[in-house]
Amino acid sequence: MSMLHTQLFRGPINVAAWPTWNFEEVFKLENVSAEPTTNEITVADPTRIGLPPLDSVTSTSEVTITGDAVAFSPAAAALAMYGSVERVPSGSVSDEAHDAYIDRTIMLAHIPLEVTSVTSSDGLTAYTRNVDYAVTPAGIRILRGGVLAGEIAAETSLKLPIKVSYSYPTVDVIKPFTTGQKYWRVMFGQQNEGGSNEKRRIQCYYCKIALNGGIPLNQGAEFGTVPVQIKILPDPNIFDIGEAAMWQWEVESKDN
Repeated sequence: MSMLHTQLFRGPINVAAWPTWNFEEVFKLENVSAEPTTNEITVADPTRIGLPPLDSVTSTSEVTITGDAVAFSPAAAALAMYGSVERVPSGSVSDEAHDAYIDRTIMLAHIPLEVTSVTSSDGLTAYTRNVDYAVTPAGIRILRGGVLAGEIAAETSLKLPIKVSYSYPTVDVIKPFTTGQKYWRVMFGQQNEGGSNEKRRIQCYYCKIALNGGIPLNQGAEFGTVPVQIKILPDPNIFDIGEAAMWQWEVESKDN
């Protein structure tokens, strides 16, 4: 029985720093397609009316893969924005000094996990959470109507020094656009949900990965997706004639 070659392939996409083969899944892409960039080189036949082609060659300079990331890890953000990612361990801070203003947010040195105390600069007055201040991912916001707001309003400068003690979580710090280019290997490991349920592996030898549009920062009623572009170029280490320098496909055969 011959295979039914309908297309409904699914599977993870793995990335490794070129020239290594140590692959990791850093994002999950949907609606993935690949389009080659071709160049037509033609010489006309000068002996014929209309100058029809005498000879022509079609060359492919690169292949562009596009898709939408439905899961986008910090590592994916770093590689798509030509940056780096560093893991900073959790910890705690005691008596971090700030100036408090009414209805303003104080950016703490770290993302607050648990705020243990907010006090006056001399430590004699303790302020109450959700009365004097609220905790947000950015820091703490000074609320109207509380004791702290009254003390701030009584100051000529309309500000009051306070101290904040809190714990903070482990975070991945992403620093985008710190380098001009990086190269990767990309590998697709897939199985056809339709067809003959055949397996398929696609190796992309030498790639650049970047954003392919706007990155969603504040989502609405639907999950955000991140447009990603993978550009496959010829591997500079593959020279042999007849060898694929950009990518190679392996498809399981189930023909009897």
